[in-house]
Amino acid sequence: MRNSFESPLWGLLPLLALSAACFSPLKAQVGFSVTNLPSQLGDYHRAYVASDGVSVSGLLGTPGGPQRWDFSQAQGSNEGIQRLDVVAPTDGGYSGSFPQATYAERLTAESDGSRSWSYYHVVTNQGRAYYGFVDANSNPDMPVKVFASPTIDLPEPIQFGQTWKRAVDYSDFAVFITFAVHFTAQASVDAYGTLALPGIGDVPALRVNEVHEYDYIGMTLGYLNYTNYFRDYYWLVPGIGKAVEVISNASSAGPPPARLTSAGTMSRIFEASGVQLAAYPVTGLRIRRQNGQAVLDWQADTNATGYEVHASPQPSGAAWHSVAAPTTNTWSEPATNTQRFFQVLAHP
Repeated sequence: MRNSFESPLWGLLPLLALSAACFSPLKAQVGFSVTNLPSQLGDYHRAYVASDGVSVSGLLGTPGGPQRWDFSQAQGSNEGIQRLDVVAPTDGGYSGSFPQATYAERLTAESDGSRSWSYYHVVTNQGRAYYGFVDANSNPDMPVKVFASPTIDLPEPIQFGQTWKRAVDYSDFAVFITFAVHFTAQASVDAYGTLALPGIGDVPALRVNEVHEYDYIGMTLGYLNYTNYFRDYYWLVPGIGKAVEVISNASSAGPPPARLTSAGTMSRIFEASGVQLAAYPVTGLRIRRQNGQAVLDWQADTNATGYEVHASPQPSGAAWHSVAAPTTNTWSEPATNTQRFFQVLAHP
């Protein structure tokens, strides 16, 4: 399956001749704007999510670019499916705790229907303001976490080489103890290139390398203070947001190493409303003269909703125009002595 981010090599087939073309992808750095995030009601994506000792050896790449990261593997036996929906802040019934939020991201585990919410607002020329979250699954004793002040978790704009820091404070409760939590993050956009996603294909991406520090201060008894560190790699893709995210296991001794071989959690998006799947070339295209007709046929594509035949008097540098939209894998027209080139595309 291919999408609108790809630049496909279209097969060029003239009547009674074969023409080949070459395509060299542009290796430019991609930029990212928070306006590229899914933030409109109805936006969604679905991801494969694995946890508990996920192997990421050889997947993360190195700083710099351009490079290609391949996360396109089929769903693994250890991966569930999580759906994200952009919803109104009132969804779930907690909007009163987040009065400034203009939308929420609702996460649903498709295996059991459990849900959580995060609350946001896009601030012009600043970035995405994050107000807090609700997650009864991880802490039923205190599911609502309201930040003392919102944090800009993604600034505007984002580009290769950029760094930023942020901090936020909130309260938590566990085992009869109230904790004051001080969270800090240091982020670096350290790589760029092409990201291969399952079911979507190759998309341009920026990689963010972010270190998280959670300082827990016990407020009930005056002790039980501790600190946890995580390393969070995520790949930003226009129209999708965080297309892949790899979060390390917790470390109490300091930030986990940059070269992770295993992770606590990995998510890989395989379906997204912000990715418009583009028409792509069919395979096995043949052309022949038969009974005064120019006959085209190609391999049937079970994933296609239809086909489109394009024609041109030249194999390159010409204006291709649509001549037919067949519903089956064959098409013909009266043959002439004028050379014409054809390409056939399948519509997802």
